[in-house]
Amino acid sequence: MLSVLLHRKRKAAEKALAASKSGIGGAVDAIELTQKVYGVRLLVRGLLWLSIFMIARGLLEMNIASPPMRAAIALLPTPFFAWYLWTWMKGVSEMDELQRRIELEALALAFPLAVVLLMTLGLLDVAIGLSEEDFSIRHVWAMMPVLYYFSLWRAKRRYE
Repeated sequence: MLSVLLHRKRKAAEKALAASKSGIGGAVDAIELTQKVYGVRLLVRGLLWLSIFMIARGLLEMNIASPPMRAAIALLPTPFFAWYLWTWMKGVSEMDELQRRIELEALALAFPLAVVLLMTLGLLDVAIGLSEEDFSIRHVWAMMPVLYYFSLWRAKRRYE
C-alpha cells in the first residue's frame, strides 16, 4: 500500500516537473519570439528612417531657394527617427533583466566614448583646422551608432 502511494507521489512529482519544464520552455520560446519580432520591427523602422534621411539629404543638395521648404525637408526624418527610438525603448522595456543590463552597460560605455570623440575632434579642429567636408556634424553623428554597437557587442560578450 505504501509503495503504491509513493509511486503515485513520484508520478505526480514527475508530471509537475515536466509541466514546469514545458512552462519554462514555453516562456523561453515566447521570449525568443518577442526578440525576433522586436528585431524585425526595429530593423524595418530603422531602414525606413534611414531611407527618408537619405531622400531628405538628396533633396537638400538640390538648389531649393525657399528656406521654409528647406527647413521642412530637413525636419522630415525626425518623426521617423523618434518612431525608431520609441520602438527601441519599448523593446528594452520588454527585455529580461540580463538584456536590460547589457543595454545599460552598452550605453554607459558608448556615451563617454562619444564625448571623447567629440572633444578630440573639437580640439583637433582648433589645433589644425579639420576639413569641414570630412568632420562636420553631418558626418560625425554617424559615428555615434558605431560606438553604441561596439559597446553592445562588448557587453554581450561579457555577459553571454
